[in-house]
Amino acid sequence: MIPEKRRYHGRVASHIPGRVRVKLAPASRSARVMAHIKEQLKGVAGIDAVDLNPATGSVTVCYDRAKHTMEGIRRVFEDIDVVLANLTDAPSFDESCKKPTTFIGAVEDLNRRCSESTGVNIDLKKILPLTLLGAGLWAIARQGLRVSQVPAWVFLWLAFDSFVKLHPVRR
Repeated sequence: MIPEKRRYHGRVASHIPGRVRVKLAPASRSARVMAHIKEQLKGVAGIDAVDLNPATGSVTVCYDRAKHTMEGIRRVFEDIDVVLANLTDAPSFDESCKKPTTFIGAVEDLNRRCSESTGVNIDLKKILPLTLLGAGLWAIARQGLRVSQVPAWVFLWLAFDSFVKLHPVRR
């Protein structure tokens, strides 16, 4: 099978260690070119699976993390004449990115991300209860302690409860 041209272009659409998805440029999406790329990739040691989606031009490669890094996979693509662009713009997840397992962990993670992106040091562990307290006081001032809708005291309780949970006593 002879490819239609010698240089192909694509970009890394997503990367998770062990799996990378490359989206080929429209000029590089013909069935012959994609079949050629798949055939070349399957011959590389450490590449476990190659899936194609000709409709979107996606090539998904599952690789052995012990044998390849993302930089190594990029070189494999270069070896088969696929030039990858936008490597730094691709969503990437590594082992240090862990999901918070608790409510406090989630708030602390959100706090850290907000501080990093804005450059302003804020404390969501204080802002969240104060916001709920303000909502409760506003609801009392506007409606009184009515129970026909969401009662205002619920906001007050949530403010207290969230403050206690976000500031546990360390023993």
